[in-house]
Amino acid sequence: MSLNNMSLGTLVGKQYLFKWKAFAGVFNSMIALQLLAVVFTWGGTGQSGTSMGNVSISMNFYSTDGAIGLTLVWAFFSSILITTKSYRNDDYLFITNRLSSNLANMAFLLTASVVAGLTAICSQYLIQMIQYVRGNTLLTEALPLTLGEWASGAVGTILYVLFIAAIGYLIGCVVQLHRTLVVIVPVALIGFLFIYDFDEPGFISLFEFYFQENSFWLFSVKILGTVLLLFAASILVSNRQEVRK
Repeated sequence: MSLNNMSLGTLVGKQYLFKWKAFAGVFNSMIALQLLAVVFTWGGTGQSGTSMGNVSISMNFYSTDGAIGLTLVWAFFSSILITTKSYRNDDYLFITNRLSSNLANMAFLLTASVVAGLTAICSQYLIQMIQYVRGNTLLTEALPLTLGEWASGAVGTILYVLFIAAIGYLIGCVVQLHRTLVVIVPVALIGFLFIYDFDEPGFISLFEFYFQENSFWLFSVKILGTVLLLFAASILVSNRQEVRK
């Protein structure tokens, strides 16, 4: 069978389903990291208290920030992992080309971001259940979140996970261009974190552009637009690689 007898969509779909099985192990690490974040919040992420006479009140604060943070780390390294040679060689079980392989990887990253974002957000319920079992009194917002507010938070988390995954995927594709880049790129990134002045106005403007947008819809457009650009760049970089190394 040749590519002339199989559409690109069919080819991408077959590879996507295969990648779900091949990459299933990455979800084990995701779950482990999110559970680890829940354990870290066992005693709360903050504390305050007050007293009046013989009465004292102590309050612990809990959040899903840890679970979301570790999920972003997971997304970054997992997206790099699927660009490595061992995973790329699995594609040759199929009639394939660079474009179909990249599109299948990106579809997987999109789906994985949805799963990771939802589980990270829902970790709040696990935290609440644990504190309830421990006998702690739970106080939540005076006005519970509406379905729309919860959905906005969940979608926002998913978009951030996808954003980080797209960055990781591009870095992974760049590293595959030459063996020396496996060392150069990580060293350059680590050096950048230590040397760069994050109080520089350019970085602050960039941070505000992505992380302090008040309009949810404008935020979504910014993130999705950037993700598309990152994925397009990944395809261009990938096309510079040899067919098989």
